[in-house]
Amino acid sequence: MATLPGIYATIFSLVAAGVILEKILRCRFITPLRNFPGPFLASITDKWLLYYDLAGLRTLKIHELHRRYGPVVRIGPNELSFSDVSVVNQIYGQQTAFMKAPASQDEEPGTIYESMSLQPLGIFSLREKAAHSHRRSLLSHAFSQQNINDCTALIMQKVDLLVEMFEKDVSRQPDVFLRFRLFALDVVGELFLGSSFGGLEAGTAPQFLHDMDDFFLLGGLEYQFYAVVALLRRLPLAGLQSFLACRERVAQLGNSTFQKYIERHGRESKRKDLLTKILSPQQEKNLMSDRETYVEIGNLVFAGTDTTSTTLTYLFWALARFPDWQNSIRVELREKLGDNVRGPYDYQAIGNLPVLEAVINEGLRLYPAAPASLPRIVPDGGWQYNSHTIPARTVVSMQCYTTQRDPLAFPEPDKFIPGRWLDVEPTADMKTLFMPFSKGTRACLGKGLAMLELKLVLVALLSRYEVTLPVQTTEESMEMRDHFLVVPRSGKCELHFEPVTSEVEGQ
Repeated sequence: MATLPGIYATIFSLVAAGVILEKILRCRFITPLRNFPGPFLASITDKWLLYYDLAGLRTLKIHELHRRYGPVVRIGPNELSFSDVSVVNQIYGQQTAFMKAPASQDEEPGTIYESMSLQPLGIFSLREKAAHSHRRSLLSHAFSQQNINDCTALIMQKVDLLVEMFEKDVSRQPDVFLRFRLFALDVVGELFLGSSFGGLEAGTAPQFLHDMDDFFLLGGLEYQFYAVVALLRRLPLAGLQSFLACRERVAQLGNSTFQKYIERHGRESKRKDLLTKILSPQQEKNLMSDRETYVEIGNLVFAGTDTTSTTLTYLFWALARFPDWQNSIRVELREKLGDNVRGPYDYQAIGNLPVLEAVINEGLRLYPAAPASLPRIVPDGGWQYNSHTIPARTVVSMQCYTTQRDPLAFPEPDKFIPGRWLDVEPTADMKTLFMPFSKGTRACLGKGLAMLELKLVLVALLSRYEVTLPVQTTEESMEMRDHFLVVPRSGKCELHFEPVTSEVEGQ
């Protein structure tokens, strides 16, 4: 005779099996998304991607799925990934009704954007359209081309320090990933906080850079395992608590540095940096509190460090593998800059260098620093995609890693071919699918600043050095791992820098 506990266990097992079966049937066969291709597990749980997320392989996995299934792939019970050129502007364009997606259909607290941000939320994380538009209007003027041009002298001070590091390096085989991170961090420190972090002078990563790395790691953990992180906060382990306190240290540094800037320069400073441009228009109306201001500055420091440094790293790695493009750039520099080929530079001087621009575009195409999906939510009323009606609140996304490797728009998409940007005018599809800085009203505010930094560093170093590959830097060591932003698999990129000889200069 069955015991009472045994009967209860059987009933519980049957109920649990029924619930699971009902979910599988509903998610797999009843939902309007049932006709979109994708892995079986993706149709019943969004957790199937967790391994790829933690391993830094999510972008590569989704790219593989698009190559297997086509322009639309179901990557979750309520999520579709697109690579179709016809929907780019619908999802990300200026007039889009698709807002940044919440963490789930149930509006659970926190989104991937919020987990990567300080509080109160800044422009990167604001989901509501009116709030985002208002905040963008308070910041965008600071990034006008004229204001960016005015910062050239400050940026060149850091470029000169970077060149000095290379000149003093007797090994001539530095880790450029670290070196470019120090450069980019010092630049944004100078422009947004009024003082450098001192990384280039010290030659080592300051504490802030370690805190920034921990900040992103903590954000990812909280997004995926919020309850676990909450439990970890209760454990009296000094090392663990130091890691968990990284967000507070970042906020404290932002506050103290901001206050020092106000004490030193005032709120009406004539200093040619970007913080002055952000502060000045607020004097009459007090449009942002000090807390909101330095949180936004912190977000801009984050955004402007690893994006620029990662792009520089992969650009120099590509040029080391394709030295003919180094030579083409040197020829262009000699023709356009003449005796000023090694500086001083200004924006006008480097603004008309088509070969350099083509190399940068191709690097951004193949190796975007932020290659992953940018999730949006289908608005009320649903969305008609071809013959499919996609319900409201479905999460949709595109990842530029895949759109920028579209074989129709970019023949031989996995090859480094800067000539595709030079030989003919880029096609409409190339322009639409090329979105390393995103698109529309959510596009990166700092694109102009990033492009200026990329050009200044490339010109300064390529006019002085030939770059080659040492044996330890391989395709495998440079495989992309993305935890929202990209890092090389090995965590470094060692390249060989040899001073340019007169023979090379005269080629």
